[in-house]
Amino acid sequence: MRSISVTAAVSFLCSGTVAFIPVVPKLALRNSRQPLFVRNKPKGFGKAPAPDPPEPAAPEQSAAPSPGRSAQRAPDSPSPENIGRKRLDNLRAEAQSKKDEELRALLELRDTDAMLREDTGAAVIPERVAMRMGKRMIPFVGLPLFGGMGLFVAFWYFATYRDVEFQPAIVAASTIALLVVGLLGITYSLMSASWDDDRDGSALGFDELSKNVDSIKSGLGRSRENAKIRDRARLLTDEEIEAARAELKRREEKERRKSLSLEEKLKEELE
Repeated sequence: MRSISVTAAVSFLCSGTVAFIPVVPKLALRNSRQPLFVRNKPKGFGKAPAPDPPEPAAPEQSAAPSPGRSAQRAPDSPSPENIGRKRLDNLRAEAQSKKDEELRALLELRDTDAMLREDTGAAVIPERVAMRMGKRMIPFVGLPLFGGMGLFVAFWYFATYRDVEFQPAIVAASTIALLVVGLLGITYSLMSASWDDDRDGSALGFDELSKNVDSIKSGLGRSRENAKIRDRARLLTDEEIEAARAELKRREEKERRKSLSLEEKLKEELE
């Protein structure tokens, strides 16, 4: 009976002791474990183990670039903003140059019209050129014209007095052909003459014909351009045109002053 009570008391104490054991986390218990065998440090005059050699330090890179690299470095490329601004300036300069050319053509046309109104004889063919054209008409127009008339008289003479009859188609074709040659001779006489008052030109006038044809082509082109300029000028008043003329002269004078050297500028100021 006593042995049973002692056994019960011992079990009760063990259960209470187990109940009051604090719960320690596994991590703390794992870190708190000690090795079973600890190596004792040498004592007395024993040789201590040699320490590990230090790792060699990495060489420091110099921040300053070498002169060779700095010399080989490419120049800085322009930024996109500068490129766009330069292109815009070029477009503005081209547009302004085009406007100036149109304004110069308009002013030249107005000056020409004013000169023709003041001097009515300016558009007249010079007398020497007119005489030169008349002289050329004698061979190129007179010979075919009188030749056609003489050929017609010859056909009539042979048919009347010699009893030689020709087909009417032959008579008509030959006389009409000579008349056409005479009409073409009028045009060639005008175009082959030298239109330069101080130059007589060649006998046949082949070179003058080529030059005069080119002059007529360029004149027709100028006439079309003048017609367009007159249409645009109708939208502007005389005050606006004169103001544009003054502004153009001011810009031209400014550009001319820029192109002068320092010596030329000083010479102009002294004069």
